[in-house]
Amino acid sequence: MKEKQITEFNKKNVYIGVSKKSYGITYFTNRNFRKGEIVMVGFGKIIDHQTSHISVQIGINKHYLPKSWTGRYWNHSCNPNTYIKTRADGFPNLIALKSIKYGEEITYSYWMSELEWTKYAEEIKIKCKCKSKNCRGKILSFSQLSNTDQKKVIDKKNCSKYLLNKNANKFISSLV
Repeated sequence: MKEKQITEFNKKNVYIGVSKKSYGITYFTNRNFRKGEIVMVGFGKIIDHQTSHISVQIGINKHYLPKSWTGRYWNHSCNPNTYIKTRADGFPNLIALKSIKYGEEITYSYWMSELEWTKYAEEIKIKCKCKSKNCRGKILSFSQLSNTDQKKVIDKKNCSKYLLNKNANKFISSLV
């Protein structure tokens, strides 16, 4: 898919609005989604580092900068309604983790894509505002999860493909 097709696909599925969870701008569904359906398709300029805000990690030293309709306003939740699934081109899709009703805010857990936070990442300073029962109070990267939680994410394959790679797991182990 090219950027124009991705933008059109996403505009059919979501609209942009102000988060009810105080996250600023975000996406809301334009229709109901069944578990397993593609909700949004990510795309953008590939870069070799994490930015202080907005970039999405798609490899060990690979991030992308999304635009308005290609993932710029994906927000975190400790109890998300979507998960990341990597496409053949390396970019992520957001897949419905459960049934999502029309008008619901779209969220995913940043630990599904972000290996670790750099010292410049805003997520280090921001308190989680998801208000879910299992809220952790802060926005964690994959490497900050317990070994048990990392294993659950990997076993369910609810994360970027690079986190499933054995070399990434060796790198993660070296961080602990």
